[in-house]
Amino acid sequence: MAEMANELLLYAAENGSLEGVKTALKAGADIDCDQPADSDIIRSGTPLYHASFNGHVDIVKLLLRKEASVAKRTRFSFATLHAAANGGRTEVVDLLVQHGATLDIRDAWQYTPLMCASMYKHVGTVRRLIEHGARADLTDGPGRSLVAQRYCELGMEIGRHGSEECLKLLEDARKSKLLRCCNPKCGKPGYRLIDLRF
Repeated sequence: MAEMANELLLYAAENGSLEGVKTALKAGADIDCDQPADSDIIRSGTPLYHASFNGHVDIVKLLLRKEASVAKRTRFSFATLHAAANGGRTEVVDLLVQHGATLDIRDAWQYTPLMCASMYKHVGTVRRLIEHGARADLTDGPGRSLVAQRYCELGMEIGRHGSEECLKLLEDARKSKLLRCCNPKCGKPGYRLIDLRF
């Protein structure tokens, strides 16, 4: 019975059925369930992950109220914040950060959510992540280039809309040397100095 409820929850969260999510939770679904280990690895992820990627804000709000984990990762180490950033879901990014999501969390390829949003030229999401305090100075490994900047520059070369604006946001954030405090729960408004030696 629980396995069927889990399947329903995953399907409903991914496809935007708020009533389906409520029904699955009432039937005893595990709020942080994942696809079975023998399923397609690409479809790995919790209900919150899938709702975040697809921008189903009402479902994200419900799952967060029910204490779904913002930290649980997929088999590729993608966090829920990566999903929201990849999909350009700025409102979902806000909700996840308000519920304690780690801004500069890295996936299996060392990409952060800011890098993911930059890759797909989601200007509004890039701006919001920077406003929340995401670090624009991070690389994808020791001595490597700034991934977010590299993707924006590549986008400009091939004429991708939003590339130039994303690049400007990233450069401005790095030049300022100050980024907003990223922990909304700490109660200490202000800024933190970043190390620009890269």
